[in-house]
Amino acid sequence: MSKVKQSFENAQLRLEVFDESDTVVVRLLGKSILRNPTEFILPILIDTVEEANKNKKRTILDFTNLKYMNSSTLTPIIKILEKMRVESGQITLKYKKELKWQDISFSALVIFETKDKRIEITGV
Repeated sequence: MSKVKQSFENAQLRLEVFDESDTVVVRLLGKSILRNPTEFILPILIDTVEEANKNKKRTILDFTNLKYMNSSTLTPIIKILEKMRVESGQITLKYKKELKWQDISFSALVIFETKDKRIEITGV
C-alpha cells in the first residue's frame, strides 16, 4: 500500500486515506465508539469519494483492521453507499469475514451492490 496521504483521528478511531494509481483507499483503524460518528466520518468519506470520482478512481473502504464499531457507525456508511448508488462512481467495502461482528454488520449491506459492480461489498 502507498504512503498515507491523509490521516484523521477522533477518540479511538483513525481513518487513513491512501491515493493509489487506480484507487483511493480509506482504511479504518481502532474502535468507532463515538456517540455520533456521522459528524466525524461522513465529511471525510464525501470528500474522498468526490475526489476519487473526479479522477475516475474506485474508492475502497477498508474495515478489515477495525477492532470494533458501534451500531451508529453504520449510518455514515449507508449514507455514502446511497450517495454512490445515485452517482457514477465506484466503491468497494472490504471487511473481515472471519470476525463475526463484521460479518453480521457488513453482509447486510449487500443490498447496495449493483450488477455492474460499481458498488461491491466484499468479505475477505
